[in-house]
Amino acid sequence: MKSLLVALVACLALVGLPSSAWAHQVETFYTLGNQIEFQSVLGEGEPFAGATVTIYAPNQPNRPWRTLTTDDEGRFAFVPDESIPGDWEVAIESEDVSHADYWTVPVGEQGIIYDGISLDDSLDRHYLTAAATLTPWLMAAVSGLGWAWWKKRR
Repeated sequence: MKSLLVALVACLALVGLPSSAWAHQVETFYTLGNQIEFQSVLGEGEPFAGATVTIYAPNQPNRPWRTLTTDDEGRFAFVPDESIPGDWEVAIESEDVSHADYWTVPVGEQGIIYDGISLDDSLDRHYLTAAATLTPWLMAAVSGLGWAWWKKRR
């Protein structure tokens, strides 16, 4: 009974992995001018319209500095306050956070450090993609083991 319970818990834990893996389907590009303009699209090339954009200043990383919404083309623009040096964090997320992209915009003494603007890949989602691919097979294997155990006990 104990091994069946462990198998069931493992199965349920794996079910939650695919939604995190799908978050990697957002692609974001930026252009520079008087402001930084971002454009986000989904993996299929569809604009990431209506996404919530939350910008965090370096001096208050847990409180949004500004909240925006992407337009119909998946675009938004902003200019960080250059009097606040450090890494500005930009979160571009769907309402349920199943699709997301995270960027860092560094600001130094001379203003925006343009060659330092980067995708924040501190959460490596690639392993989640592999887990999402394997989840149906793992669930089938665990179910098969559970069935064999149950049949043996009868």
